[in-house]
Amino acid sequence: MSELLTAAAVIAPFVSSAATSFAGAVVDSAQNRLADSAVERGRVLLGRVLRRGADDPPRTEQDAAAATTIAELSPDDREILEGAIGEWMTDGDDLSARSLRTQIEIAHREYHAGDRIQVTSHGDGSPTIGKLDTANFYFNPRPDQGGGS
Repeated sequence: MSELLTAAAVIAPFVSSAATSFAGAVVDSAQNRLADSAVERGRVLLGRVLRRGADDPPRTEQDAAAATTIAELSPDDREILEGAIGEWMTDGDDLSARSLRTQIEIAHREYHAGDRIQVTSHGDGSPTIGKLDTANFYFNPRPDQGGGS
């Protein structure tokens, strides 16, 4: 399982809470920047959430754990997270942690869709070469070939 998907359980409540409690102006501003990409919108909100000001609520132990988790993400996972946050912010009025976690899972799946290939092989002894998530091999030998599996 991806580090991002594992981290989503920690990250989503943190970002959701911040977005609904003190980052409303940032959410509104990011939503209004239609020319920007989802990644940029997410980057703006995530940056604001991670850099709290003096007037913001104090960071809790859970908030600190989430910030550490975010800092430890790979650059690819961080970009997926930022894009997911950007899409989540503009995808209606549901700023819940559950909604964000679902958006992270969707973004991760779409990003990694190119990692999977489907291979079909036909003919006697046809080889199958490639990177696979799962594979099913069905052999139907001719009577003169003996057993097969």
